[in-house]
Amino acid sequence: MSSSANVPREPLPLRSILVASRNDPHATFEQFEAYARDWGSELYDAGAVGHLDSKTGFGAWSDGQRLVRSLTRSVPPEQR
Repeated sequence: MSSSANVPREPLPLRSILVASRNDPHATFEQFEAYARDWGSELYDAGAVGHLDSKTGFGAWSDGQRLVRSLTRSVPPEQR
């Protein structure tokens, strides 16, 4: 487990989604829940998929693309 001492805990100034794995070796799902709460982020449970990075092999991840689209829909077109 990585130390969470350096993780910022203030609310983010924009809408955000925290995508979390239930078996990430770097943080517990409970830590991700706390980060989402502190940041004011929505929490997306990706299931037991290990650490989410380029080595995980998601490729064109349709859920991720849907989540990004949901974020851009909340931004006025002139600010995109």
